[in-house]
Amino acid sequence: MGNVGKGWETIMETLRVGKQDGVATITLHRPEVHNAISMELVDELTAVLKDCETDTQVKVLIVTGTGKSFVSGGDLNQFIAVRGYEQSFPLLHKVTGLLSAIDHFPKPVIAMVNGAAVGGGCEFAGACHFRFASDQAVFGFVQISMHITTGWGGGSRLLDKLPESKALALLLTGERMSALEAKGYGFVDEVYPVEKLQEEVERFARKIAAQPLVGIEGYMRMLHWKRNGLPQEERIQKEVSQCASIWGTDEHVSVVQKFLRKR
Repeated sequence: MGNVGKGWETIMETLRVGKQDGVATITLHRPEVHNAISMELVDELTAVLKDCETDTQVKVLIVTGTGKSFVSGGDLNQFIAVRGYEQSFPLLHKVTGLLSAIDHFPKPVIAMVNGAAVGGGCEFAGACHFRFASDQAVFGFVQISMHITTGWGGGSRLLDKLPESKALALLLTGERMSALEAKGYGFVDEVYPVEKLQEEVERFARKIAAQPLVGIEGYMRMLHWKRNGLPQEERIQKEVSQCASIWGTDEHVSVVQKFLRKR
């Protein structure tokens, strides 16, 4: 897909990808099945993530869905056809790999939840670093009512993100939530009227994209050090070393000199 100038869009079989002003917007485009996750979508999104990771003009990603759904879960035509561990594990493992790639992505990923994010859709949203929702969005870890559990890592992530009792309540009851209820639990960051969602998410994304990539990637590394369980003192030492390695660059000195001239 290559680097980007002012802005353009790529049309793929299951995705629409636009890049403009440092923001890559990825739209899951399977409206006939409410943007259900298929193996083809996993392959295409994995390729897009690799492209965005190496594209130095992309600083932040937005992921959303076409139509009135964000992600409805796994593609039932593919997932219900398998039986037992030997057949189901490879499919579950493949999607888990995609969500782990999003979770550990070196640039921030924003879920712009435009509609239903139920079951696997909740797991997908939970893998992103931010979740901004339309006031018409619906959430729910409904897997328990289907005689299964979360299978893409979503339960484990939820137990890390929320207080244990709140996470367990969502997982054990399988109740569906409005966007405001999901915000009350701490799963959703902000809720906007449906007609304002894209504008507000893009406004936030542009604030990030206005900053230098070296700093964005540096702070994402700090997040990953924390998630990897490194002790705080070790993380602090790594933070100091990271800052020292980028101190005194031409860009840094230029900003400081500009500040001093203003004084």
